Amino acid sequence: MKKYTFLLFFFWLSVSVFAQGQDSYLWLSGKNAGYSETNQINVEGIVGVKNCYVRDMPSTAGKLIDSLQLGKKITVLSKTEKTQKLKGIDMNWVEIQYQLPNRDIRKGYLWLGFLALDYKETNGLKFLTVLERINAKKEEDYVSQEHVIAVKVLDENNLVLDSKEIKKPISESYYYQQSLLGNQGLKNIQELYRISFSGEACGIPTYFFYFGWTGKKLLLLPEKMNVGDAGVYYHSENFIFPKEPGGKPDYIYKIIEEAEAIDSENNEDYMMREKVWKETYSWDGEKASLLKKVQLKEGIIKQ
Repeated sequence: MKKYTFLLFFFWLSVSVFAQGQDSYLWLSGKNAGYSETNQINVEGIVGVKNCYVRDMPSTAGKLIDSLQLGKKITVLSKTEKTQKLKGIDMNWVEIQYQLPNRDIRKGYLWLGFLALDYKETNGLKFLTVLERINAKKEEDYVSQEHVIAVKVLDENNLVLDSKEIKKPISESYYYQQSLLGNQGLKNIQELYRISFSGEACGIPTYFFYFGWTGKKLLLLPEKMNVGDAGVYYHSENFIFPKEPGGKPDYIYKIIEEAEAIDSENNEDYMMREKVWKETYSWDGEKASLLKKVQLKEGIIKQ
C-alpha cells in the first residue's frame, strides 16, 4: 500500500502543474502565479543579475528609463505577450513596479530572465536562484539544452558573498521550489538551501540540489532525484542527515528505492519488483565523499 500511495502522490504532483510548454513560464511557475487569461500577476520578484535595464515598452528597442541592480525587489504586475531570446533563454517581457530611493513608485517593462526564479531570506542574507543561461549542446544527431542554474548569497547591502553554478538539462521541468533547512547537524554548515525542479507529467524527473552555507562560502552537496510513471515504475531517493532519525554525525545517507511492475499469475493482483539501496557519504565539513553503496533488500511486493 505504501508504494501505491507514493505513485498516486507522484502522479498528482506531476499533473497538478499547468502545462506551460516553454521556457517563458519557468519563473512564473515557481512563483505559483498559475494561468491567467488576463496575464495579471501581481507577485513579488527580485533582480537576479548584476545590472539590468527597465524600458518604456516590452522590447530592447524600447527607451531606457532606469537600471536596476542585483537584489532589488520589484512587483511583477503582468506578463506581456512579447517574448525575446537572450542568453539562450526564451522569456516574456513583464510590466513591473518598483520603489525609487525617494519612495516614489515607477513602472516599466523588464525582460523576465533578469529576475531570479525566487529567493529566501534569513539572518540578513538573501539566497537567490537564477537561470543564468541555456547552452546548446550538440550531440551525435541532435542539439540538447543545458540549463545553467546559479545560487547566489547576498548580504544586507546586496553584495555577492558567494555563488555556485550547476548544469542540468531541465527543459521539461517548469516547476521550481526552494527551502531553507537549517544545518541538519552537518559540521561547518550554518544553513542548507535546497532547490528543486519538476515537470508536469509522469516520467519527468524531479531534481533536488543542496547547497551548504558555511558563513563564508557555498558548498555543493550530493543531489537526489525522483521519477515515476503511475502503475509502471518509480525511482525515489531520500537523504538522512546527521540531525534526522537514523542519522549519524559526519555522515550522510541516501536511501534509494526502485520498483517496476511485473506480470502476476493472478490478474487481480498488482505486483512490483522492488530493490532498495543505501549510499553512505562521509562529511568532513567541506565535501561529501561516497564511501559505499549496499543493497538492503530485493523482493516482490503486492499492492
